[in-house]
Amino acid sequence: MTTLALLFGMVLVNQVGSVPANVQSIEVEGNRWSYVFSKPDGKAKGLILAMHGGGGSGPQFDESAQWSQKATAAGFAVVLPTGLPSRPALPGNFRTNPQVWNSGQLNSRSPRTKIDDLAALEQILSRCQAELGDVPLFLTGHSNGAGMSFRVAREWPDKVTAMGMMSGNLHTTTGEPGKKPIPTLWIVGEKDPLTPFAGGTTKMEVWGTEKENRPVLETAAEWAKWNGFAGEVARSEGKQGVREYRYGNVVWVWECLGHGHAWPGGKKDELPESIMGPDVTQVDATSEIVKFFAEHLGK
Repeated sequence: MTTLALLFGMVLVNQVGSVPANVQSIEVEGNRWSYVFSKPDGKAKGLILAMHGGGGSGPQFDESAQWSQKATAAGFAVVLPTGLPSRPALPGNFRTNPQVWNSGQLNSRSPRTKIDDLAALEQILSRCQAELGDVPLFLTGHSNGAGMSFRVAREWPDKVTAMGMMSGNLHTTTGEPGKKPIPTLWIVGEKDPLTPFAGGTTKMEVWGTEKENRPVLETAAEWAKWNGFAGEVARSEGKQGVREYRYGNVVWVWECLGHGHAWPGGKKDELPESIMGPDVTQVDATSEIVKFFAEHLGK
């Protein structure tokens, strides 16, 4: 790949060439939304809503992170919707009109901010839950999809059992805390050039844009406080080259040492290290997040 595309600091990941048989679609407020929906054998323990990064798609995120395979093997159903293009009136294009989520980070003048993503997600989830019954809801996402996970949790706190994501950040202040905290596993890369751990300005020469990023631990402390924990963070050296920051029993931040922006343990990205940063961690993010969700069933 020679053309590198980035929009508003969100990585544009490679699309898959084929469409899986389990892709469905639904029309919401005049827009057609597609999604991958996979179920385990027998009754599902819960439903995972998995949201791709900017420029990606449901099928792409499913293939690269092996969500259907690993979630259903653990007894979970998983739905992976595809966001609408940044210019929704035009066809989506990986390089010039990437599919994104309205997580709160888009320019307020963007036509994409006029689309109600929450209304679409609500309809998609309702259709899935009609097949599954009343099961717990879990959130996950990568980059822009992680930001959308934060937004969904802020808007629907009493519907979300737990969440786990990679990279991204919180970009919204809407929503009041729910009746219970939302346990959160946030995996980040120490060397992520797109959402730097220490925060700062991300510049993208190809678009002539730049974005200010909040420090990860600043957001984590705010998120923990919103969820009812105002104590001190506990730092420790974890497994597999991970430095852990724990905020009570509410928020766990895993800083993957030496790692960049790529989904840990996923299919190798075609974008070069100069854009993505190193892909070196031994963490399997999908497996770890599914395990985290299983640990919070019934809590």
